Amino acid sequence: ISSNDQGDSHYNTFVVFILNVFILVTCCVGFLGNGTVIWLLVFHIRRKPFTTYILNLAVADFAFLLSLEIYAFTHIAFCLLSFTYNTGQLLLTAISIDRCLSVLFPIWHRCVRPTHLSTTVCALIWVLSCLLGVMLYILENYYTFPYWLSETGQYVLTGLLCLPLMTISTVILFIKVCFKSHPRKRGRLLTVILLTLLFFLVLAFPLNALLLVLSFVGLNIPGLFHYAILCASLNSCMNPYLYFLVGRRKGGQSRESLLAILQRVLNEEENGRQEMGPPCSNPLRNLS
Repeated sequence: ISSNDQGDSHYNTFVVFILNVFILVTCCVGFLGNGTVIWLLVFHIRRKPFTTYILNLAVADFAFLLSLEIYAFTHIAFCLLSFTYNTGQLLLTAISIDRCLSVLFPIWHRCVRPTHLSTTVCALIWVLSCLLGVMLYILENYYTFPYWLSETGQYVLTGLLCLPLMTISTVILFIKVCFKSHPRKRGRLLTVILLTLLFFLVLAFPLNALLLVLSFVGLNIPGLFHYAILCASLNSCMNPYLYFLVGRRKGGQSRESLLAILQRVLNEEENGRQEMGPPCSNPLRNLS
């Protein structure tokens, strides 16, 4: 029996090591992609309401991958890991709601929506995620609470808030992209957002469910937590590459610049507004 236990222990150690290697490689690829998006949006692309969401999402993904690297060396970074993960989750929820509003209520989205709404929403999301991270740190270090409450209470909150909204938004955008959208009108931007939401629901959100199940049931499955972390890191890594893959012209230049590709994706909303008519002169939009 002891030899079998030793064999299982060596196998589990090997599996965890392989998963850690994949996580490290994924983080390096994610640093490159998200760093490129951040650089282009900050220094080369004019800021617009929707690009504010994309910039904040890229920063959150970059910070999440960085916190994973720090967490590999010290568990002190768990609060930072939770903070960046929740920020990305809430930002994706805000993006999905914004896209649904642009699809369901295009006139309101174009004429009535406050100009600085996206900046305000992003700022509130960062503040809320920071408060959740501080709460987690205080519960872990200064109070004695049940494990499920101190470690996963915030995941219950974000899960109950984000999962229904993102699921509904994904269904609406899927219907819009696959059945109602004109193939040459807003196709790339909606496709990118739809793919981003789908990958999040498949890859990153199971981390929430896993933490909840492990905390309530008390299971300890070797390598399972690392596998969930790998899935979450893959999700944070692939968003920039979705922008570039979907934004490329079919049959276009093979050496097209990344700046041109990203601008093509993000400018589709502006081009769609120009096709709808002249800018709205609604004074209510400038009140905030």
